[in-house]
Amino acid sequence: MATTQATRPLTPAERTARAARAHQLAADGLSNRAIGRQLGISHTTVATILRTTPAPEHTTSDTVERTTPATSGNTRAPRLLHPLDPRTIQDLNCLMDPTTGALPAGLVRAIRTAADHRRTSMRTTAHHLATQQ
Repeated sequence: MATTQATRPLTPAERTARAARAHQLAADGLSNRAIGRQLGISHTTVATILRTTPAPEHTTSDTVERTTPATSGNTRAPRLLHPLDPRTIQDLNCLMDPTTGALPAGLVRAIRTAADHRRTSMRTTAHHLATQQ
């Protein structure tokens, strides 16, 4: 017989953060069950959250450049072009803050720095190819 352990009620800030995270994951195309697994709640609770709370209206200002083409009216987050190694996904999930879903700032900076270097390299290559024609 399965038993559940009682949990304390969430504060309004925690409830808002969880709802925002659920909406973000839903916008990324995850199912209610997958969202529930990530947030540690039932898929029916996820459905209730998505149905009864508004999606966050703001977008982060640190989204400098899209790496996928934008389409008119597209509000969904960019998707990965290539699948990640499952171990990498597990590692990132372990590093995420369980209440906010944020990665540590140092890790985010390191990832963005590496991506910026790669983008610069790609732009340089594209520029060289364009000037050779």
